[in-house]
Amino acid sequence: MSAAWLIDHLADADIRVIHVSPDRRVYNKRHVPGATYSDLHKELALRGRAADTGDADREWLLPDADHVANLLRRWRVGDGDHVVLYDDVGLNRHAIRGYWVLRLFRFPKDHLHIVDGGIDAWVRAGGTATAALPEPDLADALRLPVTLGERDDSLLATYDEVLGWSREASRPDGPTRILDVRTVGEYVGTDVRAARGGHIPGARHRYFEDFLTPDGMLRPTDQALAILRGSGVEPSEVRATYCQGAVRAALAWFVLHEMAGLDGVRNYGGSWEEWGNRPDSPIE
Repeated sequence: MSAAWLIDHLADADIRVIHVSPDRRVYNKRHVPGATYSDLHKELALRGRAADTGDADREWLLPDADHVANLLRRWRVGDGDHVVLYDDVGLNRHAIRGYWVLRLFRFPKDHLHIVDGGIDAWVRAGGTATAALPEPDLADALRLPVTLGERDDSLLATYDEVLGWSREASRPDGPTRILDVRTVGEYVGTDVRAARGGHIPGARHRYFEDFLTPDGMLRPTDQALAILRGSGVEPSEVRATYCQGAVRAALAWFVLHEMAGLDGVRNYGGSWEEWGNRPDSPIE
């Protein structure tokens, strides 16, 4: 949605606005009036360890259903509410990580929104930014809780699935299957952010910021798809997007799956943080 839409609907009783960021300092200085702060690394991308990567410290683990249900309660979201996410320094990717996590647990898609361009777009549209914290509302205790569903694995690519698509893509004249949206340095292995550097065999590369305009807005869908095709990527063949921790990749998934309607595309939740830390994964 546009910031102008939110300006018109901010006072609606069923709107819950969430400011997503890895650092609270911007929120403390300016945020949309009434917005609740969400810490990316405490609520939407969790630190810890996982069995497949042993002693490797992880920063981008997925929350489970109970965590998400508790998160919605903290955000004061009740049954039937619209959740509106935006970010500050994330170029939409932090907000979209929240969108994707909620979609994973079947939060109603038609009640889930991204403010394109974040806080900067809000200010450009004439919205007032505030440093004031939202006041508690006793009526929130009467709101019925949101009922989440089982995780929708059609939106989540697993290691084994990506391994299979990698083998397909690595064949001579194989189809595009995997889209790497990290920096060039990460892709070629000079910027190493796991036990090993490089990329998944057969993966094509396009940096996630290429899906955005210079002012941080999502490009129109036809432009985004044209950019991919200009890189030798056939969008309809893509099955998984990935980055370091499935945050930048969530934005690419959003463009392909939600905007372009390519239902076969999934976000690889483990991304390079899993792939590069596994001793058994093939790497180029």
